Amino acid sequence: MNKTVENLIKRCYQKLKPFKDIIWFFCLFLIFEFIWKLCVHQGEDESVLLVLGKDLTAYTENICIWTADSVYWTIHNILGYNDFYINGTFLQFKNSLLTNIVWGCTGLKQLFMFAFIIAFYYGPAKKKLWYIPMSLLILIAVNILRLIVIFLIIRNPFPEWFITVNEWYNNRIWSNSKENYIQFYTDWFNIFHRDIFTWLYYDGIIFILWLVWEEKINKSWSKMKN
Repeated sequence: MNKTVENLIKRCYQKLKPFKDIIWFFCLFLIFEFIWKLCVHQGEDESVLLVLGKDLTAYTENICIWTADSVYWTIHNILGYNDFYINGTFLQFKNSLLTNIVWGCTGLKQLFMFAFIIAFYYGPAKKKLWYIPMSLLILIAVNILRLIVIFLIIRNPFPEWFITVNEWYNNRIWSNSKENYIQFYTDWFNIFHRDIFTWLYYDGIIFILWLVWEEKINKSWSKMKN
């Protein structure tokens, strides 16, 4: 019986061996998510960062301000939108949704996630010393671009077709009141901020950066090592 189980394990291993790299990537992804959910929490206010119960929000203020300034500078100075305003970490197009750039908007979680994945993934340690910082800079730039696109999308009121979609997606009921309009406007913002662009950030950019590491660096290193 033990020999049968052993043979079964060997066969399974041989079948999964070609996929061991992608399996280890997803294992590291899930391990990080578990550690993050265990250690990091938001307060009642999403701007509050709690790590092991300790409030570390003050340590994120500079990156929040820098992120807000970068988004404002690009939209106002580079793209030329003079109706875009900033007040500290609050950004807003005239007559549009007022948005506060909190620590969750800065991509901090994704930066720690990618650094964790590559640090514990296969590959030469010396090359990780330059690949991780370079990738983090790319992730920061992409996050700024993500926020810029979101602000440009919500600059104008949400389209009429979104009412039907939002009634189904967020289980809302449209009543054509001011409060209801603000709620739907907030949902229009969140569908890009929390859903579409967040997953593109996770599944797109992080996966591509890992793929570059795996195909261009780790495999070449493994061949030389063997």
